[in-house]
Amino acid sequence: MAELRHARLGVLELASAAGPGHRFDKHSHDEFVISANLRGDEQVWLDGRTFEAGAGAITTYNPGQIQGGGVAGDRPWHFVSLYVTPDRLADSLGLDTLEFARPLRHLPALAEALAGAVQAGLQTDPFQRERAEERLTLLLGEVARAAGVRLPGCADAGRGPVQRLQEWLAADLQETPDLDAMATHVGLSKFHLLRSFQQQVGLSPRQWAMQLRTRRAQALLRAGRPATDVAHVLGFADQSHLSRYFRAAYGISPGRFQRALRG
Repeated sequence: MAELRHARLGVLELASAAGPGHRFDKHSHDEFVISANLRGDEQVWLDGRTFEAGAGAITTYNPGQIQGGGVAGDRPWHFVSLYVTPDRLADSLGLDTLEFARPLRHLPALAEALAGAVQAGLQTDPFQRERAEERLTLLLGEVARAAGVRLPGCADAGRGPVQRLQEWLAADLQETPDLDAMATHVGLSKFHLLRSFQQQVGLSPRQWAMQLRTRRAQALLRAGRPATDVAHVLGFADQSHLSRYFRAAYGISPGRFQRALRG
């Protein structure tokens, strides 16, 4: 099969592969494993049971479960997988423990969403990777529900935690804390925090911080600060990183924006 693309993203390990089929010997993992099949008819062996996972299937494996199978070598196969330790998955979802009860569900839309988020998490752009971690944390909640996990009720957290996080992020845009630190700061699970923030603000924390960065960049550029200085002050990796997001927000590069103001 094609070589796996593999990377760590926060508490998650991500993998993606596309190419000719492959069969895996029977094995197990210490982590929870979640796979989304985009193409191919995978034959799965799991703790003495066999089933088929076609395109659009999501398969979930508990730590220690013996699994095996794959796709015949003359057939194309495309899948993505997530690996996360039991304690980190439970903590992310606000649970003490959990176990997947249903190993297979046919959920094409969720499979595509997982695949898109995994691909974003495999990119080199740090903001895209951070955004992918947020998306995957929310999607893990959907996967867990589909696999028979009962999540704790996420009652309305109120405006307080979201406002505290906004104030914290705005205080130092050069250094955005990781998702674990955000959740700890407001006393919520990562899943609950992201869902509450999205519901109240319409953006994820990373998206909100980035739009604030670009807004402040516009003010500094308007005041005549060089783009290189603006990028550094606001925590962009470099000037090109600033340009990419400034153009996406305002339809114009920082340089052209300043030239237009000088008129």
